[in-house]
Amino acid sequence: MISVSIPVGCAPKKRSKQNWMPNFFIRISPDNTITFLCARSEMGQGTSTGLAMIAADELGVDMDQIEIEFSTGSSERYGNMQDTGGSNGIRMQWPALRKAIATTRELLILAACNKWEVLPKDCYCEKGIVNHRLSEKKAAFGELLEIASTLAAPKDVKLKEPCEFKYIGKSIIGPKTKLAATGRTNYSLNLKFEDMLYAAIERCPVWGGRLVSFNDDKARRVPGVIEVVQVKPLEEQPDDYKGGVRHGVAVLASNTWAAFEGKKALEIQWDGGANAKKSDEDIKRELIQDSLSNNDISLEIDEANRVFKKGDDFFSAYYSSPFQANACMEPLNATAYHRGHKIEIWAGTQSPSITRDRISELMGLPPAAITVNNLPSGGGFGRRFFTDYVEEAVVLSNHFRKPVKVTWTREDTLATSKNHPYWVDNWEASLDNKGVPIAFKYKGAIAGPSGFTPFPYGIPTTFYRPLGYRYPRLLPRASWRSVAAHPWGLSLESFIDELAHRARIDPLEFRIGLLKNADVVEQVFEPWVGDDLYPDKLGNTLEIAAEKANWGVGKERGIYQGVSSISYNTSYCTQIVDLSIVGEDILKIHKVTAVVDCGLVINPSQATAQVEGSIVWGLTALLKNPITVRNGRVQQRNFDTYELLKMAEVPEIEVYFVDNENAPTGIGELAVPGLAPAVLNAVYAATGKRIRDLPLKQPKIV
Repeated sequence: MISVSIPVGCAPKKRSKQNWMPNFFIRISPDNTITFLCARSEMGQGTSTGLAMIAADELGVDMDQIEIEFSTGSSERYGNMQDTGGSNGIRMQWPALRKAIATTRELLILAACNKWEVLPKDCYCEKGIVNHRLSEKKAAFGELLEIASTLAAPKDVKLKEPCEFKYIGKSIIGPKTKLAATGRTNYSLNLKFEDMLYAAIERCPVWGGRLVSFNDDKARRVPGVIEVVQVKPLEEQPDDYKGGVRHGVAVLASNTWAAFEGKKALEIQWDGGANAKKSDEDIKRELIQDSLSNNDISLEIDEANRVFKKGDDFFSAYYSSPFQANACMEPLNATAYHRGHKIEIWAGTQSPSITRDRISELMGLPPAAITVNNLPSGGGFGRRFFTDYVEEAVVLSNHFRKPVKVTWTREDTLATSKNHPYWVDNWEASLDNKGVPIAFKYKGAIAGPSGFTPFPYGIPTTFYRPLGYRYPRLLPRASWRSVAAHPWGLSLESFIDELAHRARIDPLEFRIGLLKNADVVEQVFEPWVGDDLYPDKLGNTLEIAAEKANWGVGKERGIYQGVSSISYNTSYCTQIVDLSIVGEDILKIHKVTAVVDCGLVINPSQATAQVEGSIVWGLTALLKNPITVRNGRVQQRNFDTYELLKMAEVPEIEVYFVDNENAPTGIGELAVPGLAPAVLNAVYAATGKRIRDLPLKQPKIV
């Protein structure tokens, strides 16, 4: 459910020489400084630049005239428009932002018309100036604020036509990108205040475990250490999906290094609780068993059951995806100052409004007493939606009534963080005498509730059975780049490929054939993620990709290809992978070709970077170590045991966008779900080996 409440053109009643804020997106100063108030979080994905481009075009200013400022958390002002995730950063703001900024433009034009006694149709905005076409009259926006602030906002405003766009559709390097590239971005990790305490926390290594005892004598002798205190969850049963502070011991010091060293010196005894003897293999066995059961049906179609029994042949397979970490480059950190009657927070979050409301709930203060300053962050990938790291800073600041910065070590961010849940999908197909599916059964078992992605293929009747099990959690769960679509894409596009080969039909043509018979799919499971699914758009990306990647013509040169085709949040992506055999049980990926339909592309260079980054993200999950658990404890501690793909390992990537002027849709995660199945389908084409479990261990990919 999309909930948005954005007053547009809410002008103050009195004239003022102060800044003018006609809405919650824009602020104009008398000196003609124009500030775009970005409701979204900036994590390197470029959303702030894309939104500023939209604002610049609708307002009639140059990009170098706009300053970008990030809004403080406020669900009252922005609804859920401050939630930066699910590839919704631009898609969900496109209509509301354009209308708000266009209204601002029209108010400025009306102000000029009142001043000059001319008609609005004879005026236009350019470079932050209102111009009169029939004379040489002009006025900077800042000169018109007093008049504009007294005017009622027009009910209907005309949005600019695509032919009028100056920036939308062009490749722009935004101001925030330049700051990051030159080391001048102010991350929350850089924040310093006078009299601030720096905290490091040793958390219970087993989720659900408790502190038995600790000895802090050695820690207190570390130079710079000021205090050592116990940390307890704020709730009797912590909600790990919202936040969920672990039991732990905090070391407070005069600097971060002293806090880290003091933490190392602690002597702690833990009680691991119910998870103390469990492993990820235990979870996998439970999930496989449950994926074969008929429990917890979300949607059952009687017709599907009837048709399924009429098949001439049947085929089934299960696929698994392990626990995965977000592994952001900037470790989790937050600074809080609890003054008793109010709390101020500085952190990189994926939703300052969720963070504010969560802290309000936990601390018993009204939301208006909580200020969340949302700073740029070095990666999010879903992890910074969850407020545990902010809760820790607030709890400690409440204890000391001073500003407290909590900084996680790299080891903390892997060993005691939140993870993408383990997932097992079981697919069954009923086939006609030509091997074409007439009905499906799908059963998904997940180590924690998760979302569901619509099924695009035109099977006459389809049986869905997504099982959202709430297991006793081995690890606290978090969102992860592409969330449910990643394991769903792996299983669906691998299974479709297997069916194509069983039917002896070219896998790409097999997909196109199924999509041609498909009707528009209504979005019934998660309406918030996007509009209905249009199979013809997905089929179009397949046809373009076949041409761009020279599908089927490289086998004589030893090039084997695999394909996948995914819809995600109203966007569509086909990927074709080229690989070759370079040794015994050794393969090399040469190229990934991606064709994307995401509506109007706001910033092509940034959109291309997002597709490339998604492909690298997907390759990392496919080829590198996942998160593993032994005796309740995560085994990975740093990037030596939880590797990321290195630049030298990245294949050539070609990205193509379907040219259209439809409203922009999601791009930040789109290429993740289809990468693994495209590679694994190419592996099958090369070796005849069908791989159904991540990560890929054999054959080796170089």
